[in-house]
Amino acid sequence: MKTLKGEAPLLVYECVSVPVRTENRQERKTGAGLGSAPALQMMMMRKSTFTASAFQLQQRQMEMGNFPKLPFFLFFIHQHITASTASTTKISPSSRNNGGFCNNYSTLHSVADAVASFNELLSMRPMPPVVEFNKLLGPLVKKKHYSTVISLCKQMDLSNIRPDVYTLTILINCFCHSNHDHFHFAFSVLGNMFKLGLQPNHVTFSTLLNGLSSKAKIIDAVKLFDEMVKMGYEPDVITYSTIINGLCKMGSTTMAIQLLKKMEEKGCKPNVVVYSTIIDSLCKDKLITEAMEFLSEMVNRGISPNVVTYSSILHGFCNLGRSNEATSLFKQMVERNVMPDTVTFNILVDGLSKEGMILEAQCVFETMIEKGVEPNVNTYNALMDGYCSQSQMDEAQKLFNIMVRKGCAPSVRSYNILIKGHCKSGRIDEAKGLLAEMSHKALTPDTVTYSTLMKGFCQDGRPQDAQKLLEEMRSYGLLPDLMTYSIVLDGLCKQGHLDEAFELLKAMQESKIEPNIFIYTILIQGMCNFGKLEAARELFSNLFVKGIQPDVVTYTVMISGLLKGGLSSEACELFREMAVHGCLPNSCTYNVIIQGFLRNGDTSNAGRLIEEMVGRGFSADSSTFQMLSDLESRDEIISLFMRASSQGRKMK
Repeated sequence: MKTLKGEAPLLVYECVSVPVRTENRQERKTGAGLGSAPALQMMMMRKSTFTASAFQLQQRQMEMGNFPKLPFFLFFIHQHITASTASTTKISPSSRNNGGFCNNYSTLHSVADAVASFNELLSMRPMPPVVEFNKLLGPLVKKKHYSTVISLCKQMDLSNIRPDVYTLTILINCFCHSNHDHFHFAFSVLGNMFKLGLQPNHVTFSTLLNGLSSKAKIIDAVKLFDEMVKMGYEPDVITYSTIINGLCKMGSTTMAIQLLKKMEEKGCKPNVVVYSTIIDSLCKDKLITEAMEFLSEMVNRGISPNVVTYSSILHGFCNLGRSNEATSLFKQMVERNVMPDTVTFNILVDGLSKEGMILEAQCVFETMIEKGVEPNVNTYNALMDGYCSQSQMDEAQKLFNIMVRKGCAPSVRSYNILIKGHCKSGRIDEAKGLLAEMSHKALTPDTVTYSTLMKGFCQDGRPQDAQKLLEEMRSYGLLPDLMTYSIVLDGLCKQGHLDEAFELLKAMQESKIEPNIFIYTILIQGMCNFGKLEAARELFSNLFVKGIQPDVVTYTVMISGLLKGGLSSEACELFREMAVHGCLPNSCTYNVIIQGFLRNGDTSNAGRLIEEMVGRGFSADSSTFQMLSDLESRDEIISLFMRASSQGRKMK
């Protein structure tokens, strides 16, 4: 490779070695191989000298204003590249019709084939032009063999093959997509590009910007963008769209819109990709009105929205529960001859199903088939979920059977949806049968599968069956989470199996899963409901010792338990302590304590709490109101409250 005297080599590399037949520059001139001691020693000495002098050269060039002030880092990693032991596969003569060069390297099937082809090029005399090597590197990059490309580029450097902008851009791309944080190498390659007198193009900068954005280094990407503009490189639409996409992914939609305006001021016309990116980001920010304004703006400017643009807005409407507007936009999309794809149809089917508009979802599903768009497993899942939410289990099962018949393999989620639907409809045995069917079809149930079925058993009053499922789940190597344990504990406590519940709590702790306040509240409520008030009080008190702060639900449960045990004074005291511990009572807490006082005949305290409750903007629930109605004729305070409530309802 030709270099200025004392200048550093042109490329920087990762410590990755691909077995490649190599000939270094000394070998071609003197006949000495790379493995010879004098040649290797000379090469190492030259690289050492180059590294020191390159820094001095950069300093002088920057002082003279000839060298761009970018954060370049020159790293030279020396490694011994062994002689090729790779496949000796040759390029067939029939594949050559371009001066003896391979016409299409994209047909190579493996890295070994690519290395063999690279060796072929290296062995040719005269040496092929760099464009032939680029043709080989391009397909490797597309297949994401980044480390291999980096190593092959090193061989090109050692073989004195002068890179062009395309070669170095490929290398930059590889460093950007490396599994390691090698952006400093990418910037070093850019620096060497300038030193060679090569002018990076928009693809070069877009590659760097895209790499930074993909690694969530958007601030660095913006700095590079600004530096690029200062250096006189006018960004094109691809460069702008790269930065705008990065800003949107980071959640900086406002900055992305500002950059769009700046882009227009500079005379660079935005394309559909730029608009679609911003529209999608606005929809994710739930700014659907602003997204629709951008849609109108792009249409007015003669930029036709594509399927991605419409799909983003449809998703935004559906996420906000505005399915009618989504349907209208879908019709507009079709009228403008923008063909919906599978993703678009899935968004609409899912949105309508979740809104309970199952007939409309079914209609969209049928339209999808009429248009020749093949439903996938997500389409079927969305519609099945809609049927299950409406307890139309026969329709859901029918759709499941159609999916199988059409050759669309059900996923674990497909079974989870059906299991949940059957459990909700009280068809627990059908749900259990689906679990067995999953095993026959080599589908591994997940935590959601087991948790859903356990909840179904508990709701059916069969917590022991849920416990068996928990053991089965563990035997298959699936680790129950807090939610799974809470489902089974709740089922056991509601059926009064408190001893088994505490045994399960112990097993849970032995599995290194620490119970949270939700778990403790379940246990406290179970003990209160089945006459274990003293144990409940002890467990509640121990929460503070454990450093766990009871929440409003825990306090409400404990207050209810004390009132049921006739301990009104203690319940009132605990009610007042809530605020001291930073936990304010809610509407449920007030209703629980008022009902407790009324049941215990303490209308005086009940009356005071009623006034306090109303003063805080809470209202009586149906149970409290019924109890107050029964006492109205006998208690003046209650009578006043009922009259006030009646007047308030008339005003509404």
